[in-house]
Amino acid sequence: MRFFSPFPPTLISWVLSLSLWVGCRGEDPTEHPGPSIEAGGTGGAGGVSGAAGSNAGGGGSDAGSGASAGEPVGPPVQFRVVTFNAFNLFNDKADDPPPLGQETVLSSADYQAKLAGTAAILAKMNPDFVMLQEIENDAVLQDLQARPELGGRFVDRATFTGNDPRGIDLGALSTVPLTEKITHKNDLFALAGTGGADKYKFSRDLLEVHATINGRKVIFLGVHFKAKANDDPQKRLAEAQRTRFVADQRRKEDPSAAVIILGDFNDFPGSPPMNAVEGQPPGEVYPSMGELLGGALAWTVFTQSTASGKALHDDLRPSPWLAERLVKGSVKILHDDQLDPALRNISDHAPVGATFLID
Repeated sequence: MRFFSPFPPTLISWVLSLSLWVGCRGEDPTEHPGPSIEAGGTGGAGGVSGAAGSNAGGGGSDAGSGASAGEPVGPPVQFRVVTFNAFNLFNDKADDPPPLGQETVLSSADYQAKLAGTAAILAKMNPDFVMLQEIENDAVLQDLQARPELGGRFVDRATFTGNDPRGIDLGALSTVPLTEKITHKNDLFALAGTGGADKYKFSRDLLEVHATINGRKVIFLGVHFKAKANDDPQKRLAEAQRTRFVADQRRKEDPSAAVIILGDFNDFPGSPPMNAVEGQPPGEVYPSMGELLGGALAWTVFTQSTASGKALHDDLRPSPWLAERLVKGSVKILHDDQLDPALRNISDHAPVGATFLID
């Protein structure tokens, strides 16, 4: 079980802005350099699309093809989004040596048990899209995608080799084709407002994937910020600022697009990094879905940093248009007491899920 350095959590209020929306056409999953994102003091490359990462299991014509602007292709649809830190999901092969240290190689029996347990937990969350943290590589993601517990629901996946010295990466599984897959692992950025040099990179990656759902472009920004072990709060804050900058840039490029930032933020609601992700009026506010459950249930990790011994590090943060379409009562954090005993050691994080109505 992981423990984290002290940082008192505070329950923050969030504001949802009403937004005018228009539909958008889908995009072909053409592999090309991602859009360049530059701003004073936070420059660097804007990301590279799927040539270097997984581009398997779909990606053909998307659901938005043929829809006119401002029109969904059908009635509103429910779409369930989940994030889960799978905790050191390595395979049983020496196939992906990390930048530092020795590669972790599980026995075949341990690997299959880990896959089965991870898939069983995901099946309980019933996702249409899941963003995973601590996945070793695409081979692992492909094995997870194929697990019988998931019933073949996922038609596409995305992952890139990121910056983590142990070789743990982010990965996405989706029931709809992913039209773009972009890594931000080479982005260079500064801590905003300091006038400093662009010295930071993402600790792992910012995994950006796009999908067209009922004619609406939805952009998923998957994160796994710097951990509190050997802490560097300024780096985590810089990662959060950069993530929100990318989200804002995508919204400017396509105001009809919905954006959701999700993953393991390694920090508490009300902390500087989480405030940077959330934003404040008059800008767009990306509210916490986990906090809607209230203090007794709004946690995903055990920690020595709080009086309760628990903290919300994993979360979903949707843009206002998407937040307004949250299906009431759909937010769920799956804690150990809701799992079979055999599944309780699969991860040291609880998954978080929510369902949105896409029109």
